[in-house]
Amino acid sequence: MTVPVKTGVLRRGFIYLARLDKLRPVLIVSPNVRNDLASDVIVVPCSTRLSAAPTHVRLRRGEGGVSEASVLKCEQIATLHKEDIRLQPLGGALPPKRVLEVERAVLRAIGVPIPLE
Repeated sequence: MTVPVKTGVLRRGFIYLARLDKLRPVLIVSPNVRNDLASDVIVVPCSTRLSAAPTHVRLRRGEGGVSEASVLKCEQIATLHKEDIRLQPLGGALPPKRVLEVERAVLRAIGVPIPLE
């Protein structure tokens, strides 16, 4: 079940457009309590260059609102100021299973020995 999100409220598990090297989708991974209180959020950038890596999580076209098949590059986790992020999510929240894949890929990116599934 997809839970609607209010415009102007950045939420974990949703994909938004953000200014990085260019305007690109990012997944919010910071906890909502932090998102509500801090001036920045923790994100994983998305790319349409579909390279395979233990730190990448694939998204199908339409998943989370992405316009084409994409990959979340969990080794490029970053902190962005909220003003660099458009406040309307691209679509619904990613399924919990996909968010768990991202969490595991982030752990791999920082050297925690997480086996591939």
